[in-house]
Amino acid sequence: MKIWYQLVSSETGMKNFLQATQKLCQDAASPDTQVEVRGTSQGALGDQFRLFWNYDVREIIDNALKVRQTGGYDAFVLANSLDPALVELREIMDIPVVSFMEITCFHACTMGEKFGLIVPNEKMIPRYREIPIGYGLRDRLATVQAIGFSNIRGFDTVFTDSKVGDECVEQVLASARRCIELGAEVVIPAGPHATLLAQRGIHEVDDVPIIDSYRLLSKSAELAVSMHQLTGVHISRKLLYQAPEQEYIDKVAEVRNIP
Repeated sequence: MKIWYQLVSSETGMKNFLQATQKLCQDAASPDTQVEVRGTSQGALGDQFRLFWNYDVREIIDNALKVRQTGGYDAFVLANSLDPALVELREIMDIPVVSFMEITCFHACTMGEKFGLIVPNEKMIPRYREIPIGYGLRDRLATVQAIGFSNIRGFDTVFTDSKVGDECVEQVLASARRCIELGAEVVIPAGPHATLLAQRGIHEVDDVPIIDSYRLLSKSAELAVSMHQLTGVHISRKLLYQAPEQEYIDKVAEVRNIP
């Protein structure tokens, strides 16, 4: 089994985060599973602003289309917690597309009634609130709390500087406790701090679980592939994820000058 595991983070500017996530996911994988953690060429440059986010999403779509064209992978994982281009990719991919927030939110619902999210900065709170509400989980979302990383690339330092890492962990745990005060029974770290917590073996605070987000995503991809292999089905082609006809794909590809 081979899994394409797509982060938005820069493969050069966030290499320590990517390497740490690669190790976590590969160590968690079954012996016959290969997880390839990938970033992007530019990375998330101000992804708290939706204008800039549109440019980040395009590279992810391009990577997925290359996977579709060349084959060789059994699942495509959207490992960014904003679930970029999820519907778009499920319309076109012929392998399971597994997404961060969808998996972590619904898994949290199996562990407690209400969950809280910990996100990189305050600007992102409204966007992160929209995502689980869009999944029909308005009544299960207790709160969204932020830590203080306005520049997402600042997260790379937490993997190389133990003092900065300690400060980040303190911020995350403080945010987790705010989530708990507001009714969360499960906490989801949404961002690179999820890797930092897992790397340090921190999986709960005050008897409340903190989801090991990236490894959960990797294991969920394995499950999706296994069920695809067992049943031959990976998606509904009715309504939301209905795929365009090949004739239409060819026409658009010609007009847009894409493969």
